[in-house]
Amino acid sequence: MERLGLRSAPRVTLQALKEALKGVRFPEAKVYLITDWQDQRDKARYALLIHGGKKDLLVPDAFGPAFPGGEEALAELVALLLERGAKRFYEAVVSPGEMSTLLSLPPEELIARVNAVANPTDPHIYLKKAA
Repeated sequence: MERLGLRSAPRVTLQALKEALKGVRFPEAKVYLITDWQDQRDKARYALLIHGGKKDLLVPDAFGPAFPGGEEALAELVALLLERGAKRFYEAVVSPGEMSTLLSLPPEELIARVNAVANPTDPHIYLKKAA
């Protein structure tokens, strides 16, 4: 599993992720958006796990409205993933205290835990609405 990006740095993380996405087979991959907020997307922070499709990528909580520029970066990321053919999106909600611990787990444990709590999600809800 390749770990990349910086916590609370959406633009830097998005740039690093764009490079790392080369070689991912998006139709086969599962995209997990991991957050610690239930039903409060206006305050949420998101980590990202892309699993399958030849390689796994993990990004710490760098996206979402919790960070300056994070909502825009999340929308740009989701649009990019859709454009490249990603079809299977999931949201995994964990407790605030579990987020850091979860992201530091060994890959097999992390994937198992995220998969256990994830639910299918519509990727369009993460796209920023035009003002």
